[in-house]
Amino acid sequence: MKNFICVCAITLVAFQTRTYAQNIPLPADSVTKLLCKKWQVDYVLVQGKKTNMPSSTPKVYLQFYKDGTFSITSSKPKAFEKGEWEYDAQKGAIYMSVKGKDRKSIISLTKNHFVVLADDQVAIPTDSSGIEVYFKVKPTIH
Repeated sequence: MKNFICVCAITLVAFQTRTYAQNIPLPADSVTKLLCKKWQVDYVLVQGKKTNMPSSTPKVYLQFYKDGTFSITSSKPKAFEKGEWEYDAQKGAIYMSVKGKDRKSIISLTKNHFVVLADDQVAIPTDSSGIEVYFKVKPTIH
């Protein structure tokens, strides 16, 4: 239970703190194709140190949709949150918001990974570099 709370807290911090956008110079249709999948937390960098999630920790998932929305769910029942995403092609940035608040950025996006950086000093007073949350594509089971 403590592990689940830790993962959820880190994920929510990532969505409730200010992040910096990395230039993602792709056509909008390419961003949609890369992003619109189901993702899961892979690992977290805290003060530059990789932290793997214990196997007992419930999985946290992000599902992005072509209509500009996404959902945050968990392998724990009843864990659900909805948000919106948009791609600004002029700035090369992907922005996310939950409940219309706290617009955040994805700082890196590839075919198999994306990264959200949490750097708010109020939320993370001990580390000026913030927390980087790395997501990977959720494997499909056939």
